[in-house]
Amino acid sequence: MTKRAPLVEGIDYGLDVSADGTTVWVHGADGSNIGRFSKRFGIDVHRTLTAQMAGAGQCLHCTHAPAGPAQWEEFRTQMKAHHHVDVPADVVSWP
Repeated sequence: MTKRAPLVEGIDYGLDVSADGTTVWVHGADGSNIGRFSKRFGIDVHRTLTAQMAGAGQCLHCTHAPAGPAQWEEFRTQMKAHHHVDVPADVVSWP
């Protein structure tokens, strides 16, 4: 699944989901990866590459441990808080 849509005025993003439904990538308007959720590798919520090139740090909320449903909800919350991106709840598959 790939999604590119405006979320709020002036903000758009891309959403890619792995074929097996275990990993989600979120891309900012500048094309940079601003978020990744992986059942195996955890959560990464980053600043845009544009912000990083201007001197900001990379990580806003990152973990490096396997992730489950609670971490999925945390990822969704962090993406909304930091980037105003409402990641759909149903894009990750759970057994």
